[in-house]
Amino acid sequence: MKAKNIFLSTGLVLSAVLGVSSNAQAASFTTKFSPNPFNPATDSTRDIELLSIIRNDNKEISDFKLVDRVNIISNVGTLGPASTDRGENATNPTGFPPTEQPSASAIAAYLNRDANGKINLNNIIDTEDGGEFELDVFFESAVASNNQELDNFFFWERGGEGNQYGNSDIKVQAIDAFGGLLGPAVTINRSLWQNAGFQIDTTEAGQQNVGAWALSFKDLGLNNGTLVGGLKLISETSFNGPDFKVVAADVFERTPVPEPTTMLGLGSVAALALLRRRQTKKTAC
Repeated sequence: MKAKNIFLSTGLVLSAVLGVSSNAQAASFTTKFSPNPFNPATDSTRDIELLSIIRNDNKEISDFKLVDRVNIISNVGTLGPASTDRGENATNPTGFPPTEQPSASAIAAYLNRDANGKINLNNIIDTEDGGEFELDVFFESAVASNNQELDNFFFWERGGEGNQYGNSDIKVQAIDAFGGLLGPAVTINRSLWQNAGFQIDTTEAGQQNVGAWALSFKDLGLNNGTLVGGLKLISETSFNGPDFKVVAADVFERTPVPEPTTMLGLGSVAALALLRRRQTKKTAC
């Protein structure tokens, strides 16, 4: 019985340490792209290939899940709000030149790979100011996570000059493979965007900065083990027309295991605490 209590106390201490060590605070991320170094005067009109990102736990990720299917729930506005756009000299997705009235297949193509097989950050969905849309975008396969704190969904937004990186809002809600809602809607506010490190100059607009922001399962109100088929993306009239790109990645993190000396130390602490408690009870008797 004594041994059982000692191991129980040790287990509680170990669980607390493991819980603390697996936590990470949600934040922005670093985009690694080509060409690098980047020359805004020329490169902002050309292909900008996404190579990898540095996640909010400093881990580099290059295995992405891309959008391969879109349902247009609504897409309204005087100028055709959600359109497809690319850098003036950038490569199109195969068979999809830029258009102001895109099909669902065209929107999916601009969120996927270009004709050269690259994840081209200079292929975007462009929304006119005041435009409204509701798009269900689905990834190539379900997105999973075993750590709510780590980011799964990575966004870029074009807009702003000087120290402004992104000038629009976008509402995001997780959905399953059939479009069913999985959690509450959250809004990436225009004040959150952080410098992505490059600019783009597209057929519909001149050179502007690009901002980056990411969302985790926790941000989207999801539990570990939830399978996310895609995202519902919404622009409202007041959102200032988000011009965006999005990719996803799984989070499969092994639970950190303390060093053997750490485990022995924790066991000793737990054992001493238990013995002192028993001695105190005997004295009281």
